Amino acid sequence: MDLKKQLKKIMSLKSRYIIFLGILGIILIIFSTFSTKKKEKKTDETVFANTNITDIEKYSKQLENKLNNIISKIKGVGKSQVLITMENGIENIYANSEKKATNSNENFSGKMSKRDDVQKDVVIIDDHSGKKALMVTQKEPKVKGVLIVCEGADDISVVEQVVDAVSKALNIKSNRISVVKYA
Repeated sequence: MDLKKQLKKIMSLKSRYIIFLGILGIILIIFSTFSTKKKEKKTDETVFANTNITDIEKYSKQLENKLNNIISKIKGVGKSQVLITMENGIENIYANSEKKATNSNENFSGKMSKRDDVQKDVVIIDDHSGKKALMVTQKEPKVKGVLIVCEGADDISVVEQVVDAVSKALNIKSNRISVVKYA
């Protein structure tokens, strides 16, 4: 009997209205999470588009091609292929302006204390495309490691020559260079 009474209460007009509002609220919450995820995805794509991933890839490919051309000219290397991994991306160095101020204070015991305050700000310039930071220089990415696949890798003297050439050309340690036999 209690179950029938409960059902009658639920089915009353006020209860239907409350249930309807509850379901509507749940639907709105679910909808808002989907629309927020779409907005976050767009901003992530914008950030990704603004990074220099393609510049790093281009730089890496150019370096691989140059290195492959040099390595292929070493006697005994034969057919070769080079893969370079980078440790970091391109680093932009911006101009800074520096303001120095010296503050002198006397404390309760009568001693003077000096404090130097330095404020650094990035120099902003205004050109035809708007305001932007003044770039001083751009540091190339650091090479993390090099993999060379070549036909002459079974000859130890060829491997030594290749490792030595790559080490000196890229200014990296020989333990970051791997030379393996071309299949």
